[in-house]
Amino acid sequence: NEVVGAMVLEEGNLEYDELRYLWFHNYSLKGLLDGTNPNKQTYIYNSNFTRACNCTKPVVLTFVLSMTAFLVWRPLAILCGLAAACVIGNLACTLFVLLLSVLVGKIHQNHHERSVVYWSWFPCWTFALCCAAAIAGGLTGDYMWDTCWKSYTEMSTLKTYRGINPSTIPGKQVQDAGAVSFDPTAGIDAEHAGCFMHHGSTYCVAPIVTNGTLLHSLAGSPSHGSYDYFAVGVDCCSCPDMDFRCGAWRNPYAEGGIRSTDSEARPYYRLAVDAWASQYRKTSSHPLFFEWVESPIAHWKNLRHRFMKLLTLALAVSVIAVLGFTMTLARIHQALVSNGVASPLNTPAPPEGFESAWARFLPDMLARYKEEQLQLQAPAVGYGASAQPAM
Repeated sequence: NEVVGAMVLEEGNLEYDELRYLWFHNYSLKGLLDGTNPNKQTYIYNSNFTRACNCTKPVVLTFVLSMTAFLVWRPLAILCGLAAACVIGNLACTLFVLLLSVLVGKIHQNHHERSVVYWSWFPCWTFALCCAAAIAGGLTGDYMWDTCWKSYTEMSTLKTYRGINPSTIPGKQVQDAGAVSFDPTAGIDAEHAGCFMHHGSTYCVAPIVTNGTLLHSLAGSPSHGSYDYFAVGVDCCSCPDMDFRCGAWRNPYAEGGIRSTDSEARPYYRLAVDAWASQYRKTSSHPLFFEWVESPIAHWKNLRHRFMKLLTLALAVSVIAVLGFTMTLARIHQALVSNGVASPLNTPAPPEGFESAWARFLPDMLARYKEEQLQLQAPAVGYGASAQPAM
């Protein structure tokens, strides 16, 4: 007599037990984040928070690398750029392997549509977010470089001078000046300024002279015969009215300047000085350009403090914003599973020749497929009512 095993179950028991197990496995404390009802037909392969974190990490990493590429020495910047490209390239390869598998294996035509939606959801969004993070990181790093970090790093290589008298110390002696506190008698002559216009921008210069007044007589000229110190700025004067309004020009407590590090504006400042020297019949042999400030040393230190604040803010906002967005994506993904649009079940097999590519770029999908195959091959014994022998 042949004995045939048969599993006897009441209708719905297997589904109920599966849901009960999944609820216990996935929704102890993390159920507060997922907010799922155990009576819904859902399959949660992992918690929403874990999946959101897995999506957030490459996005934030890409943002940080792209931002850092604008803030460090060029060789390190190249390495950061290559690292960000590797992160995005790895995600692009994942999408390419998945898309090629769908087309070659005709997965979408073999009742695996819901599984394809499930497994492609986070790779697609992660790739898109990493591309956006690379752009946002580059813009953020460029802004921090232009507003504070460039000036701070360049002035860190220069020297600090105190008590410089523009009437007795020529500019050629302090060509390495970064932060300069002038003699208390020195000031800028805003009424005898110079300017140069180029492509819609006005480059303004004003002499830094003793008593803040430019004297037209030879007796009032510097002892070395050259006017070498100028306060500068862009679009802060009316050309040719010469009303200089750059930096702390109205601050009576302003005592010095920070060396201008704007390499693009420097040649136009020089042209403005040439025009000024021609107009007032003066000589400027070694002009130095400064941004007029109240306290040069304090201003230089504040550049670093501002950079650290911007850096901290950028990192905090990027993590919070990306994590919040990916949590939303995880909840939407969960809703798609709950409504039958996506499902991790019935995972397709990798097309022939794609096994190694799946192992490299789609390990979770491959692991899920193998797990399902083991479950299908396992004997159905010990669940529900016992088998009855056929006589």
